[in-house]
Amino acid sequence: MIRGQFLVVKNKEYVEAAKVLRFSTTHILFQEILPNTIAPLLVICTTNFASALLIESGLSFLGIGAQPPLPSWGGMIRDYYPYIITGKAYLSIIPGILIAASVLSLNTISTALKR
Repeated sequence: MIRGQFLVVKNKEYVEAAKVLRFSTTHILFQEILPNTIAPLLVICTTNFASALLIESGLSFLGIGAQPPLPSWGGMIRDYYPYIITGKAYLSIIPGILIAASVLSLNTISTALKR
């Protein structure tokens, strides 16, 4: 992803102008290219992190994700799933709400970074 972003920005007009003005390669890299590639990379990273969180918790709920010594929100939901009908539904609802809140906040950060 980083290489792709650098290749896109490398061909922009302001980078060509910096080359014509004979700025050094390090100046072009750190002052022109790098600042213009950080924002798209942060957006991609936050979106991928939210997806990974959902995938991990889903796999842990199914029993093929993180195994019991490791804590996992999906594993917590799976462990307390039988308590839903006994009146202690909050034991499995709280991790579900935290998963949803985490993914929502990461997507909100991602949307804010796009602007």
